[in-house]
Amino acid sequence: MWIGGILTKVSSDRLVLKESVGSVVTLHRLGGGATTFFRAVAGAWARQAKPSPRAGDPACVETLLDGKTLLALRVFLGAGCGPA
Repeated sequence: MWIGGILTKVSSDRLVLKESVGSVVTLHRLGGGATTFFRAVAGAWARQAKPSPRAGDPACVETLLDGKTLLALRVFLGAGCGPA
């Protein structure tokens, strides 16, 4: 499942994203740095060795639903999901 919006809070274990329709979604980060972050660099997606997501960044997040918990797998910073 893909979720897109604006990051409103960023911590070592969670990301909070506000979708364009106004819904607020809490995403749990995987331990051990397993949640990966990417930014567009020279027209291609580059994995960020030292991710620096910030509140206010647009993001498109690939997630996995584990019961009632959404886990962030891959986070594409500076990008929205789907047509704008």
